[in-house]
Amino acid sequence: MGSQFPAGDFPIRVSQIHEPKLPPDDLHRYWRSHEEEGYLERYWPGDHDDAAWIRNIRKVLSHQFPEFADAEIEYFAKGTFNRLYSLSHPKWEKRYIFRVSIPVEPFYKTESEIATMEYIRCHTTMPVPQVIAFSSSDDNELGYEWILMERMPGEPLRTLWSSMPDEARVKVFAELAAHVKQLVSLRFSKFGNLYFSDVAKHVLPSDTSIPSKLPIDDKAVDKDIGHDGRFVLGRLVSQEFFFDKRVYYPGSRGPFETTREWVDMRVALLEKRLQELSPIEGQAWYCENDRELDRNKDRVYKLFDEFKALIPHLVPHDNGPEDIGILFHDDLSEHNLLLDPVTFKLTAVVDWESVSILPAYEAYDARPAWLSDRDWRPTPLVHLARGIPPNDEFITADKLRRVGEMGPSRQKYHSIVGPLFDASSPKTQMRVKNKQGVSKQLEVATFQHRPWWTAAWMAENKFIADPVLSDVTKVLNHDPISKDHVYNSLDNKPSTNGVDMSNTAIDARS
Repeated sequence: MGSQFPAGDFPIRVSQIHEPKLPPDDLHRYWRSHEEEGYLERYWPGDHDDAAWIRNIRKVLSHQFPEFADAEIEYFAKGTFNRLYSLSHPKWEKRYIFRVSIPVEPFYKTESEIATMEYIRCHTTMPVPQVIAFSSSDDNELGYEWILMERMPGEPLRTLWSSMPDEARVKVFAELAAHVKQLVSLRFSKFGNLYFSDVAKHVLPSDTSIPSKLPIDDKAVDKDIGHDGRFVLGRLVSQEFFFDKRVYYPGSRGPFETTREWVDMRVALLEKRLQELSPIEGQAWYCENDRELDRNKDRVYKLFDEFKALIPHLVPHDNGPEDIGILFHDDLSEHNLLLDPVTFKLTAVVDWESVSILPAYEAYDARPAWLSDRDWRPTPLVHLARGIPPNDEFITADKLRRVGEMGPSRQKYHSIVGPLFDASSPKTQMRVKNKQGVSKQLEVATFQHRPWWTAAWMAENKFIADPVLSDVTKVLNHDPISKDHVYNSLDNKPSTNGVDMSNTAIDARS
């Protein structure tokens, strides 16, 4: 197979273009309390008889592609949102992956992922899988949305890294950097996700007028976006907007024209989520983290109000040079980079779901997750409640270790990608620091799971007064102090309105 599919006919949308469905009422059954960390995690409920899945996959594909009637179908892997099956046949030139997704963001996540991969194939040399067919509807024998794509050659970087010589490590990130440079050179005027233009009416606000297609050249903004182009920039698909109960909450999903609009909506969704906790074991959406937030809710709400009051000072209404929109894969991790196991050349970049167009400062110099330290998280609230001390010392030590291990690859990578925007101005540098700090607190894994860490960030930056700083410092230094002590100190601190703003880092308006 492969030669039987004429080039240029992909991807094939098997489902009809349809009005997006609302998230199902029983969406909570795809979420449960993580046994170790205590927060909500996505999972596949019930028993999964792979033989039954394989029979239904064969039925689904055979309707459109008779060649798959006698394919060899095997369970391949399971991810955060997906179950994957491999398809092969002795007479086929290629192998394929069939991916089934749980309905965390019905219609939009699948439609955007397919369009994003195709956009990248058109405008960069990034090696991405060719999507053969997809369904953005669950109206099929499986009852789920699905994607059929080529199975790319190679092995994940995580399985090869320890055996790779230093020179090969540097070379693979130099190769990746050349592709990423093409990607981040594509610039956009709004923040959201890419879709094919034939679903524009479903992914754009009702009052949106699609502009004429802009000239095509290497410096064009919104390249190929327009009514006579193949793509549109539509509503955002991002975990901060659909994680757990957030998918039900009303409010704009974009596309957003300014960083402030995007941040304000994230703040609103976090606020509502904190107001709708599920602290009782056995109820829908229950998790240990909600239980701990509920036990400390007065102090958590007070901290959130202090944080929310900072937004007007930290994030101006007007965009700066750091706010140009870029499309960047924010999970270029050891799992999603495939290499030839012999030559160590890059063979594929996979997992493009929820890859959005966001402000350039959000990309942290377009650094791949594997080369960064951004994956490290402080101790979650649930662990503190169990008496487990903060893990800051371990994180610090491992960061130092990774400087030596990753240093040459980081240096080579950034020398090729270069800066994403002009950050020479001290004012721009201050805005970037402020905005990155705010964005980090708005991630699901920060305030919602680790509010004491937000308190530490606010204190360290002098956004809140010294009584909190002294107590939070004790926590960070591993003194025997409980999370309750940290929260209690918040009850006695002056409000943000009493802080001398001229002595802090927050005056982004100057």
